[in-house]
Amino acid sequence: MKSYERFISREEIEKIHEYSLKILSEIGMRFEHEKALEVFRRHGARVEGQTVFIDEKMVNEALRHAQRSFTVKSCKGDLEIGSGKQYNGAIGGNVYCHYPDGAIRKMSNEDTLNQFKLEDTSDILDFGTINYFQDYSKGFTLDQKIFSNIALILKYGHKPLFLTTANTFALSDKKAIKEAFEKSVQLLNDFEGNDAVHNVYILNTLSPLTMDHDPLERVFVLCEANQGIMFAPCAMPLMTAPPSIASMVAMTNAEVLGGYVLAKLLNPNVPVVYGNTSGATDMRTVQLAIGAPECALVVYATAGLADYYGLPFRTGGSLSDAKDADIQAGAESMMMITATQDVNADIVLHACGCMGSFNVTDFRKFLIDEEIQRMNQRLFAGIDCSDEKFCMDTLKKVGPRGAFLTGRTPKMYREEVYLARYFNKDDPNQWQNKGSISVADVAQQDVEKRLASYTVPEITKEQNDLLQPYLPDAYKEII
Repeated sequence: MKSYERFISREEIEKIHEYSLKILSEIGMRFEHEKALEVFRRHGARVEGQTVFIDEKMVNEALRHAQRSFTVKSCKGDLEIGSGKQYNGAIGGNVYCHYPDGAIRKMSNEDTLNQFKLEDTSDILDFGTINYFQDYSKGFTLDQKIFSNIALILKYGHKPLFLTTANTFALSDKKAIKEAFEKSVQLLNDFEGNDAVHNVYILNTLSPLTMDHDPLERVFVLCEANQGIMFAPCAMPLMTAPPSIASMVAMTNAEVLGGYVLAKLLNPNVPVVYGNTSGATDMRTVQLAIGAPECALVVYATAGLADYYGLPFRTGGSLSDAKDADIQAGAESMMMITATQDVNADIVLHACGCMGSFNVTDFRKFLIDEEIQRMNQRLFAGIDCSDEKFCMDTLKKVGPRGAFLTGRTPKMYREEVYLARYFNKDDPNQWQNKGSISVADVAQQDVEKRLASYTVPEITKEQNDLLQPYLPDAYKEII
């Protein structure tokens, strides 16, 4: 039995698939791009206005080209997507930071760079991402506004760039947006020195059952360049999806399949990742709820559907709706990280530092999420019952009423028992005598040490020269 089958059976996965086919063929999906509509017409789909009706035959033909694995090539280390290894990245897209003084404020450029440094020095995270700056008021050219986040990762990151793209929010002209996106793909190719797959780009559907113009424009660019595509809905029950989790999953699955079919019609060999980050809705506040048991159930459904289609998948993370690095943040993130590791998602964004329904980070929580990740890694490693682990020689030597604590701590103990970095294991008197320091305060001390530990990686002169036009003056030499 696969882990997801404890929550959703194979038969139920097939039922969701069947309902998704009904949705695509009977209700249809809206594609707000004339070139996309023409592609569907040319391949025999019924098109009414901007709504495309995709039949089962077209879906099945596209699924014949499913790739369970592919390689993202980088001079800083390849990512073997679909190999069984889970690749983690930090929270992305957050606009705010919760600070130790208790305030939530918009992130400064320094905060954005510090978040990147925590990611780059993490032993949990495998690839580099960086948020768009919030402040472009001082000394940014237009190219630097658009491409600085890419250039900064390539210059200052020890890990491969992944799931990062140009900041086209500074542009309004559709042609300029397309050209900027094409340029960002080419910039990465030029830096790496070849035309292999160098990135996977997230394309969000617009629930319910829509893909709007700009993501569709990117589909065309990526299919031509043969770069990775991830379709990732984020629907909300009773807001952008029906009220039941089963219906929301079927609808968002139809959205992924619709985008997937278009991509495979354009390029049968383009690598596609199955994604879903849909959650719950708290109708008391009319807010997205990602630290919810329903969101964990979406993780399991996503794993089951990706398995059914033979695709690598992205889901989950250290997701929480908390606004402080408090017990809510810990409980919600533990639930979500456990589910994510349980299904062994191929790609995880927001693996550390996620709060406030994707909008907030806290650097202390970032490190505490790393702790939770390590704890779950130990949990899912299980109990080693090889003969040597039964320690019969030691048991015979010590015997009844003996003591096992002698001399130095043995290697086997260090291999077997996870020792927490931040969670306190003192007795109450010890803890009070040491100053009653909270877990968050201990983590804050390590935040400062981690930021101080960051070092600049080496890149070639040619790579550095390539990036110079896109680096703001303040960050051309050191961050």
